[in-house]
Amino acid sequence: MLKYTLIFALLVVLASCSEEDFQAQLLKSENRQNLDGAGQFQYEASVSNGIQIKAQGNVNGIQGEYFLPGEDGKQIRVTYIADSTGFHPKVEE
Repeated sequence: MLKYTLIFALLVVLASCSEEDFQAQLLKSENRQNLDGAGQFQYEASVSNGIQIKAQGNVNGIQGEYFLPGEDGKQIRVTYIADSTGFHPKVEE
């Protein structure tokens, strides 16, 4: 269930991309898994168009944030928690 929530969050980021964003390049991608032997993970990625993604969690839940470039050039920050009760985003513009 939590994997689907993370995939959903990433799809939201992709859906907000314009045609120019498809030419963007991946600047950073770090994926650390099973950090404590109990499924703990950390993920971070940055793209040249200003999109940034950070997430961490385990089998009990995920917390993270992502940044999207807004139409006015300012970054839009979305923080979220995903757990057994669902996906709970908070948008900060």
